[in-house]
Amino acid sequence: MALKPIDLQVMMPRVSEASRVQNNQQQRNHAIQQSTVQSMDKQVDNNLKQVRSREEAHQIAIRERQERERRQSKQDGKDAESGEEREKGKKQDHKATPGRTIDIRL
Repeated sequence: MALKPIDLQVMMPRVSEASRVQNNQQQRNHAIQQSTVQSMDKQVDNNLKQVRSREEAHQIAIRERQERERRQSKQDGKDAESGEEREKGKKQDHKATPGRTIDIRL
């Protein structure tokens, strides 16, 4: 295909315009990808914070339960109940409530 000088005069401005459009599209795609990565990072951080706060709440619940058990053991100690009977009662209570422990794997 033979090109005439007139054809080149028309084609040259269009080539630079086409390259500008292509460059803008590539930059837009790159910006979209970066914003997606940033939003995913924020979501991961929020999820980690939620897990940490749940663990902290769980630790507080454990502390409260331990304090209650200590109070009960003091009251039970005042009664004439022996240590063996208390251990048997705890084992029976543990067996009586299925699903008491939760096994979570990450």
